[in-house]
Amino acid sequence: MKISKVIHIGNVRYRVNEAQGPDGKRLRKFFETREAAEEYVKQRTAETRAFGIQYTTIPANERAAIAYHLERLKTLGWTLAKAVDFIEKHGKVAPALPLGTVADEFLAAKQTSGLRPRYLKTLRASIKRFMLGRREKLISDVTPAEIQEYIVSNGWQPATKRSYLVDVRTLFAFAVKRKYVAENTALAVDLPKVEETPPGIVSPDQARAILENCLDFAPDALPVIVLQLFGGLRRSEAEELTWNDIGDEFVEVKAHVAKTRRRRLNQITPQLRAWLDIARTVGGKLPAINYADKLKLILEKAKLRQEWDQNALRHSFASYHFALFKKENETAALMGNSPQMIFQHYRELVRPETADKYFAIMPPADADSRAAAARKRKPRVMPLRESKINAATLAAIFEEGNLTLSRKDAAAAIVARAKTSVAAAYNALSLDGRFKANLVEADGKLTWRETAETSATGQKALTHA
Repeated sequence: MKISKVIHIGNVRYRVNEAQGPDGKRLRKFFETREAAEEYVKQRTAETRAFGIQYTTIPANERAAIAYHLERLKTLGWTLAKAVDFIEKHGKVAPALPLGTVADEFLAAKQTSGLRPRYLKTLRASIKRFMLGRREKLISDVTPAEIQEYIVSNGWQPATKRSYLVDVRTLFAFAVKRKYVAENTALAVDLPKVEETPPGIVSPDQARAILENCLDFAPDALPVIVLQLFGGLRRSEAEELTWNDIGDEFVEVKAHVAKTRRRRLNQITPQLRAWLDIARTVGGKLPAINYADKLKLILEKAKLRQEWDQNALRHSFASYHFALFKKENETAALMGNSPQMIFQHYRELVRPETADKYFAIMPPADADSRAAAARKRKPRVMPLRESKINAATLAAIFEEGNLTLSRKDAAAAIVARAKTSVAAAYNALSLDGRFKANLVEADGKLTWRETAETSATGQKALTHA
């Protein structure tokens, strides 16, 4: 750099010509004394020698920022080199995407990944529940505390909390994989502890009551029930079988039906054969049609609805089969599971003499005529169920449409007014629910509008055959 004595704006000044200044362009600086000019040249030359021309061309404000952030890294135990290496490894800054956009992409990906329709339906409902009031929020802004509140504030049982949290973890794992977020925020929330409880099973008398009420009120469901009770099939497997899958000696559970995706053959015992023959004679449906509704009716008639365990039929087969034959490998093979799973989840201790009674249950002689009588019975119309949350409740909360509320505030108001659960309140506020004709959402807030479709409860009458 050259120092020149010049006249600048009528005064004697000392000019320094610098080929590359702090902004990378040619620079001229003027000083009142030669000493000041020489000090500047000395400083710039020393910087260039120490750090290179690249550093000396960085503007002063950027140098200050570099020094500040280097100090931040030092406080965190990082060096600049380590920070750059981390960024190179993990890629660019994640894009700022709304939770709803990521969730839609996640569900679409799951839809094409060959998963079971039942699981997809449950997962979709779970993720949509989590998105209530959060669809437009950036996924990177969702905090562990927010997820924790979602899990604990809805009044769910521990097993339900655990299931919903696993679904949220799966959503965020997908986001991490797609580099929409840097880490799985949901992993910071601990999975709720679930107490191990003995599997629910039915006694021989209860099994008989289920079968008799099935013949008397819902004979269509008979094949699905006996395949679980006396064949050990999963409910989902039994519902998807066809009569062509049932041969003379074996029930074929094809790979696309089996939960394990492995084909297996279950031997048909004389007891199961007798019940399957009756089920075919009375017109039992395979694949099943509306099995869930028919099972509820059967359990109601058998006075077992309140204490019902959802896997009681399959649990019963496992418990009684092992008690009678003491061959865990054979029981596990029939159920499409490992012996360890049978002991851990599907087996309750029962006496061999009780197992003898269970496997001695045979079809009644009048099964055909009872099923025929059931089919002639007129459908009964179920009365509208009274709900704690009705149209009048919501209209009052929203002051007949004159008040707008966030979904969270509206849910809190429903809970306080109707004395119901948080989950029920959020269900009532769903834009796809029974009050969808009346609820209006704008800018993340809800209000109420009266329409000709408004009913007292928002429910339709149900019928049972």
